Amino acid sequence: MPRDALIAIGGGLMSAVAFAAISGGTFSALLLVYFAPFPLLMVGLGLGPRAATVAVAIGFFATGLLGNAYVAGVYGVVIALPPWVLVVLLMRRLAPPDGSSGVGEWPSPGSALSALALLAGVTLVLASASVSDGNLAEQVAASVREATDGMVSVWGDVRREMVVATVAPIVPGGVAAFWVVIGVVNAIIAQGILVRMGRNLRSSPPYADLELPQWASWPLLAAAAVALMGTTLGSGDLAYIGRNAAMVFAAPYFFLGLAVVHTLARRVAFTGPVLVALYMVILVSGWAAVVVAGIGIAEQWVGLRHRAPNGNGDAGPENEA
Repeated sequence: MPRDALIAIGGGLMSAVAFAAISGGTFSALLLVYFAPFPLLMVGLGLGPRAATVAVAIGFFATGLLGNAYVAGVYGVVIALPPWVLVVLLMRRLAPPDGSSGVGEWPSPGSALSALALLAGVTLVLASASVSDGNLAEQVAASVREATDGMVSVWGDVRREMVVATVAPIVPGGVAAFWVVIGVVNAIIAQGILVRMGRNLRSSPPYADLELPQWASWPLLAAAAVALMGTTLGSGDLAYIGRNAAMVFAAPYFFLGLAVVHTLARRVAFTGPVLVALYMVILVSGWAAVVVAGIGIAEQWVGLRHRAPNGNGDAGPENEA
């Protein structure tokens, strides 16, 4: 059997085993599940889309053998699909703009990121629309309440209800957006390791120069319009779906906001400590992530990186009109 095929099979098996750790129920097992897409991305970014497809198929069937058809389906949608989409979109060269038969450029990571968020958002909307038994928000709140039953003795009923009231309105969108973020983070780590090993197929793009396609704004605007319309018409489900879909479609702007911050941090002293402090704040505060996403939206519409002054207070060369 060819070496590449063996590597692809091994990557799929490693991913399936990592996903199976979810049955452990511990925090360390949960962390392992977060990195279940990593072997698939190592295979795809190092060997190409065909090898990634083999790895995904092996992971899917192995998960089915370790669990059942339902577990395999969850693995396929939550763990295997994001890496496969990213690899397919990132590893196919574009046709040369002049129509020649030469080798074209690698596609923009911003386009792949936006496509992944679109996939997550559409999946969220379809899953939400399929729920027909009663109020969607109330069903999610009931699920969160059931998941936190074990904390009643620690929190008390009043505090538990406060947590449910805070978390339930954003659970679907938060989970789907986190799904996008985890996929992208795993891809960045995998590409970095492959570059160090000299096994990368494509060069690493400068992440500080990340740009999103113009169409990425439309799903976000549409979701916001749906949320506003639902609120205006008094349709709780419509507002709920629109609000949560908007969270998912805003995920690419979180990364764009980070790109802006990285660009601006280069123009001040102590760049490293500034960035470390920023990431620490993001880890402990969801509002910081919202602010970063807002910076990304402003960058898309206004172009902050081309307007901000450099360290001397003047417009840098790249900022001059």
